[in-house]
Amino acid sequence: MAQLLIRNLPAPVKEELRARARSHGRSMEAEARQILVDIVTPTASDPILMWLAEGEESRLAEQGIGIELPTRGEAREVPPL
Repeated sequence: MAQLLIRNLPAPVKEELRARARSHGRSMEAEARQILVDIVTPTASDPILMWLAEGEESRLAEQGIGIELPTRGEAREVPPL
């Protein structure tokens, strides 16, 4: 497996990771690994991760990367009130 070294991690992030790892009964390394796996490879069984993945796709689309949006049709006429 590959290794990853993360430098200059803000102290509050490290402490939050430590607390999260403790609550899941894992080491900080195992917790960080699981977070990365969950975010990079979301599954349909986790709607929050799917929502995050869709947001990333949308962000990339705004930059002209990734998703191609359909062309819009003519605007409908709004009936008077």
